[in-house]
Amino acid sequence: MRVSFLAYRDWALRAIKSISANSNVEIIDVIKSEEEYKERVLSYSDDFVDCIVLVGWSWIIKDDTLERFLCVGMHPSDLPMFRGGSPIQHQIIAGLEKTKISLMTISPDGVDVGDVWLKEDWDINGSTMGAILMSLSESTAKLLNAFFDSYDELTPIRQDLNKGSYYKRRNIEESKVTWEQLSNMKLVDVYNLIRALGDPYPNIYIEDNDGNKLLFKEVKYLPKTSD
Repeated sequence: MRVSFLAYRDWALRAIKSISANSNVEIIDVIKSEEEYKERVLSYSDDFVDCIVLVGWSWIIKDDTLERFLCVGMHPSDLPMFRGGSPIQHQIIAGLEKTKISLMTISPDGVDVGDVWLKEDWDINGSTMGAILMSLSESTAKLLNAFFDSYDELTPIRQDLNKGSYYKRRNIEESKVTWEQLSNMKLVDVYNLIRALGDPYPNIYIEDNDGNKLLFKEVKYLPKTSD
């Protein structure tokens, strides 16, 4: 299968690199920005690629691209749950420890509503965002390899959106918290909140009356052990 990837995040590029040895896929192009998408993908001939794969992509794909090529995208949740923005953060804050990532058809009908081809297990227990994204990269590589290895045998399944959930993308203002908010939360919930907003995302922070900020960049949670 001749494939063009749309990806720019480090974890996504690591996943793509790890599948480059798969004999069932020929990587024709790797697009890393919206500008490159406009300059290169929109000028593809109809037979240039067999499939366009989005991995951690943030920009809208034009209908012309969707009409001319099979376009699939990896979404880091067990669809139809946690559709929409900031799915990594929302799942961690919700207290999930294990979830799945999904490979879906990119649909012009809405965000994350396309038919699902495959899913792969994903462990989000890491205490840092770096560890969580490394796990995501590994799960993404497994998902894409499975797709390329069994594409001819797969039948995508329509999502039941009535059973799913949708979240908006978090904005930087939501990273500001107060001591009062934190003191009213369980420690494990504070732990999940801080690690969900680890680098490279906007860190959780507290601000005093003079505008000084205290950022929480890393956290460790030690549950009580039995005596």
